[in-house]
Amino acid sequence: MIRIVIDASVDVVTHWAGIGMVYKEKKIYRQLKHGLNEQMDNHLAEFYALYYALIYLKQHSKQKDWIMIESDSKIVCDSVRKAWHKRDPYQTLLKACLDLMSEFDHLLLQWTCEAKTKGADRLARQAMRQQVKKMENA
Repeated sequence: MIRIVIDASVDVVTHWAGIGMVYKEKKIYRQLKHGLNEQMDNHLAEFYALYYALIYLKQHSKQKDWIMIESDSKIVCDSVRKAWHKRDPYQTLLKACLDLMSEFDHLLLQWTCEAKTKGADRLARQAMRQQVKKMENA
């Protein structure tokens, strides 16, 4: 089984964001982070964390594997469960996530408490700080 923990972080002043992902599969352990190239709120960044995790899995041909993705974002988990969000841009990104999720045979998105996402949170904060610096120097 593949277990992925995702999180996002947004700078409250600049609104630049980063996402983090901790990937575990048997003896494989990866820590991934990515700065996002647009300003946004934390909810949207959390949707991007899920989107990038799904893209990563697809790029590595994991569609047939058993996968559990854990997030501390109730909005993301509830929106996926309901397959609905009332507003854009969340609606558009949710649809992209749902389309990707439909390509996987055994994928579960599960809400987890913030205490269990510390590794992904640390990576997301690092990516966010790097993104803020990058944009300040641009």
